[in-house]
Amino acid sequence: MKVYRDVRLANPFLRPYWRHERVTAMLASVPPERTKRYDDKYVQGYKKFLFQWNKSENNRDRLMHDNPGLFFAYLLHDRTHVEPELRLMIEARLLAGTNHEQIAHEAKTIPETVEWYERLFFNVSPFLEHHDWIVKHVLLPSSDRFVEDSSEEESDEEFTARPSTEVVRPHLDMTLKFFAYFGGPMICDVMISGFRRDKRITTYEDIPEYFNEQFASQIMRRSAQASGQFEINKYNVMELFATHSRLIEIQRSIEGQEDRHNEFEKHINAMLSELPWTAGLDGAQLYDKSPIGIYDEGAAELNEEELMLFGSGKEPESVEGVAELTISSRREPEKNHAKS
Repeated sequence: MKVYRDVRLANPFLRPYWRHERVTAMLASVPPERTKRYDDKYVQGYKKFLFQWNKSENNRDRLMHDNPGLFFAYLLHDRTHVEPELRLMIEARLLAGTNHEQIAHEAKTIPETVEWYERLFFNVSPFLEHHDWIVKHVLLPSSDRFVEDSSEEESDEEFTARPSTEVVRPHLDMTLKFFAYFGGPMICDVMISGFRRDKRITTYEDIPEYFNEQFASQIMRRSAQASGQFEINKYNVMELFATHSRLIEIQRSIEGQEDRHNEFEKHINAMLSELPWTAGLDGAQLYDKSPIGIYDEGAAELNEEELMLFGSGKEPESVEGVAELTISSRREPEKNHAKS
């Protein structure tokens, strides 16, 4: 059982941006509420920062130099509705368990930026092991945002003049968060861009195969995005059932083929393991003074049937007198035929 020094962290209804809520509530009081003994350095530092930020725009350049990590973290939050992409990527990498240094490297910032952002606006790193809390307070809200955004677009009168809503539009929020949390850093990296960074092309001959693999990868990625977002209703539920049944049939067919192949391979392996594979001097020593060895040194070669009979301990009638044959005796009939 995990015990928290700050009892507030044991609250199951605690939201990832609880420090931000705490500070905004203090500043909303008249006069502003003072920090308490239990408020940590992030709450204290953010309260001072936000007070100066709201006081005057002239203070903001000084705030950047005083605490660049907090300044850039607040920019990520402040530009949520204007440029949300980078913020969503950082949140996904936090859910994937990536450390602050690596996330900062990918986002081209300093680790303190990621640290402050995680503590103030997306405090999930200490709680990643709490599956239900992550689902309730992070994953489900991202799914609800997608539904709300879609409803607003469909009710907009100008919506008819724009292209239809794409199912991959919220992939940096809902879809990416789900895959990052359950799949980890590698799947998070691929879901962000759709490409593998370790797949480099060094020759022109590799280009066609690269495009084929990338095409298949993009289709799988887009299908995964769509499968978690499309609406299920009375008009398409039967098609969904049919698709599911077909997937089950394909899976069972593949499993059946694998079982047959495995059994076939087992029989072949058992048969081949019983055969003594030898060559050169090893073969001569193995069959020395045996019927097969005697005929192997002679002028005549045994056929497959005769070899099988010798191998089973029997001597075929067709080999009578074959051991005495020589090269000259085999050529003798040709000479007699020539004289006649």
